[in-house]
Amino acid sequence: MQARVRHTDGRQEAGAATLQEQVACAVGGRGAAEFDTACLDATGASAFDERRFRHALGRFATGVVVISTGRGDAMHAMTANAFMSGSLKPPLIVVSVGHRARMHERLMNSAMFGVSVLSDAQEPHSRHFAGEPQRWLAPRFAPVDGLPDVVLLEHAAARFAARMVDRHPCGDHTLFVGEVLVFSLDEHAPLIFFGGRYGSVAPPL
Repeated sequence: MQARVRHTDGRQEAGAATLQEQVACAVGGRGAAEFDTACLDATGASAFDERRFRHALGRFATGVVVISTGRGDAMHAMTANAFMSGSLKPPLIVVSVGHRARMHERLMNSAMFGVSVLSDAQEPHSRHFAGEPQRWLAPRFAPVDGLPDVVLLEHAAARFAARMVDRHPCGDHTLFVGEVLVFSLDEHAPLIFFGGRYGSVAPPL
């Protein structure tokens, strides 16, 4: 399959690093000068360009999910793209959430959470739960029978309700691991995020 995406414009070059730093940080068989340094300087501060690092991470195309906790007036939801499968046996999923996000505190105190994989028709939902309110949008969440503390977004490409089983610190984020109790999937094409832009998956030729 081929992804149709809108590309970002402009690049920012990283600050020059010494040859010694480049050699110390180089990995693999390519020339050391082709790598940006990710070492620490003498003060222990990061010596690489964080904006350029973000740009490099943005070259990895992902889907988009909405993480949800609680229900009713206590329901809280957040857009994320740091989502992965953790295991098939047992069925585990993992989301990564930054410490400064309100969702982080919710997940630290939640026994359950939901993940809804957005379809390519749900870009407004992604923006809405990423802090860009779509005033006209009325997101609809459905309860899950037998699971009173989780709701899932309707018309998503896939949906997972999970029981929190572990939390792992990861720098300025926490990895939340959930055991999937129920899930559903639809034939909707997924929403894609690449290079800071939304896109969709082209049908096979």
